[in-house]
Amino acid sequence: MDSTIPAKIKLENDSASLVVDPFGGAITTFRLKGNDINPLSFVFSKEQMPVNNKTGAIFQGHFLCLGRWGEPSTGETNAGLPFHGEPANIAWTIKKSNETFLEMDTVAAKEGLRVHRTILMDQYNPVYAVKEMVNNINPLGRLYNIVQHPTLAAPFLDESTIVDCNAFNGFDQAFYKNISPNVIEWPLAKDDRNKSINLRNPDSYYNSVYSFAVKPEDDYGWITAFSPTHQLLIGYIWKRSLYPWIHLWQHYIDDTITYRGIEFGTAGIHQPFSEILDTATTVFGEKTYGYIDAGETINKNHFSFIHSTCNEFTGVENVYFANDQLMIKARKGGRDISIKLTQQLASELPG
Repeated sequence: MDSTIPAKIKLENDSASLVVDPFGGAITTFRLKGNDINPLSFVFSKEQMPVNNKTGAIFQGHFLCLGRWGEPSTGETNAGLPFHGEPANIAWTIKKSNETFLEMDTVAAKEGLRVHRTILMDQYNPVYAVKEMVNNINPLGRLYNIVQHPTLAAPFLDESTIVDCNAFNGFDQAFYKNISPNVIEWPLAKDDRNKSINLRNPDSYYNSVYSFAVKPEDDYGWITAFSPTHQLLIGYIWKRSLYPWIHLWQHYIDDTITYRGIEFGTAGIHQPFSEILDTATTVFGEKTYGYIDAGETINKNHFSFIHSTCNEFTGVENVYFANDQLMIKARKGGRDISIKLTQQLASELPG
C-alpha cells in the first residue's frame, strides 16, 4: 500500500466504535464497546478482486459503489474503469476528524465524479449518519449509479442470521432479461432448482443477487441483519427517494454461507449501462439508473445502528424515526428498541 495513504481512522463514543480505511473509503468495523463481534468483517483478498481492481483497494466491510454497480462495459474495462466504480478502488483524503466526526473526499478522475463524505456518530448511542455529496466534474452529463454495499461475514454471519427489510416486489438478477414471469415478493424467492426459499434466512446453497424495490408507500427504506448466535442487530435506514432499491447478495463456499450483502441504492440491474438501456430503464415503476448533469451535485445520506438484543428477539418488523428517536419495532415476541438521538445527530434527519 502507498505510504502516503493515511492509516485507518477510528471514531468512537461511549457505546460503539467504527473504523474507516481511507484506501477505498470503506467502513471496515462497526461494533459495540465490550463486544468483539464486527458484522462488517467481510474482506476480499487481492486474488479475489476483479482484474481491473487488483492494483487498487480491496472490497471490504461497507464500501461505496459509485459510477456503476457491477462491471463496466468492454470499452470502459479497456479504459481502466474498475468493477463497482473508482471510489472503492482509490485513496480518499482525510479532511478533518475527531472522536465522533470524520470528513473525507476523493476524486474519481475516470468516472468524472468527486465525492465529499461526512460521518457523524451520535454522542452517546451506537448510531451514525453518513452524508455523501457527489459532484460531476466533467463538462457532460452522464448516467451513474450509487449503491451502498455493507457486507456481512463470520463470525456475525452464520446459518442462523436473519435479514429483514421493507422490500416489495423483486427478482433474481439471473433473470434480469426476463423479469415479468419471474417476479418474486419479499421474503419468498426461488433458487436455481426452482425450490422456494425464504430470504430472511435462506436454506438453499445458491450464489445469487436478488433485487427488490422498497415498498412504494413508505417514506424510508430500511434493512437489518440479526444474529441469534450473538444476540446482535445491525441495520440501515434512509430516505426512500434517495435509494429506492434493496439488493441481497448471497455467496456460499462448500455449502456454507460466507458473504451476505445487505445493499441499497439507485441501481436496479447489475449490468453495464449499455445493457441496462437495452433491457429496462424502469422496473416496478422505479428507474434502474440515475443521471447527473454537468457540474451538478447530488446529496445522499443514510443512518446505521448496532444494538444488542434479548433472548426473545426474532427479527425486525419496522424501522422508523419518531421525532428525535430511532424506533426499531421487533417481530412478535421480541422487545422493541428505542434510541433517543442526541441533538447533533437528530439535526441530520431529512425533512
